[in-house]
Amino acid sequence: MILRATESNARINKRRGINLIKEIAGLINHNLQEIKPYLATNKISAYRLINNAQKVIPVTVDIYQDNAVIHIFSQISPEILNELEQALKTNLPVNSFFYKNNSKERIIIPQSPPKKIIQEEYGNKFSVNLSDYLDTGLFLDHRETRKWIAGKSRNKTVLNTFAYSGSFTIYAANAGAIKTCSVDISRVYCDWIKENLALNSLPPGKNWVYKMDTLEFFRYAKKKNIRFDIIIIDPPTFSKNKGKSFSVQKEHPGLINGALEVLSPSGLILFSTNYQGFRITQKNLLPCVIKEKSDTIPPDFSGTQPHRCFIITKR
Repeated sequence: MILRATESNARINKRRGINLIKEIAGLINHNLQEIKPYLATNKISAYRLINNAQKVIPVTVDIYQDNAVIHIFSQISPEILNELEQALKTNLPVNSFFYKNNSKERIIIPQSPPKKIIQEEYGNKFSVNLSDYLDTGLFLDHRETRKWIAGKSRNKTVLNTFAYSGSFTIYAANAGAIKTCSVDISRVYCDWIKENLALNSLPPGKNWVYKMDTLEFFRYAKKKNIRFDIIIIDPPTFSKNKGKSFSVQKEHPGLINGALEVLSPSGLILFSTNYQGFRITQKNLLPCVIKEKSDTIPPDFSGTQPHRCFIITKR
């Protein structure tokens, strides 16, 4: 009886595996058909193909040209990952795979060789690192937000805080901003910003990079009487630096006030967060008007809320 039960369980597991493989293939095909017109119209070659929210398999899959970056959120068998790779190869000209562990568990994931590529997006160029970090240097969910900022940036002074690799900066500068300032506390990210500026032939004299804490920069700009027409604030949800903890929920009033003090009278602040539980508060804020912007989620992230954006102006 034990042998028969084992055989029965094996057959059940095999059937479940076959059904899952079919689901993965069907999901890839369905998602591609949904977003193909958007990708083709806008000549987009870096996009989200599978969302973890779709619940078929605990991964997200991002495509960068002929590369797939796969974020894993819980244990998954090597056999299923192999089937995922085969399904991707069947539907797309993908030949390289890069795995990221987004879980809190120790998961053995396939190793990938170091690889950096140049990625274009709406005419802007970015150095993307597929292998070395959890994130690649280009947050795909903010593609339309960056485009919106570009549309506002001509003849404006733009400040990009928590700048990471400087993608908002590149969009603003290429769109005709008079001057940009990018602020990040990380030396690695500041060097990444400079690399992206050079990649787009944007002059350092008009596009300054500051290795500083954002609140420190706000105090510096206020003291120097520097004003900005557009200020971008896209902080991490949580972080630690030199023993100090940061929480976007706790710290956002101070960030917004610091930005308001160096904002030109008719300027705007774009405040964004990917913290799902975020609640913006006007308590203790300087006089301002806050409106949530709800049209920044691109079609390849449909059905999810990877970020929230707020437009803040002086009252």
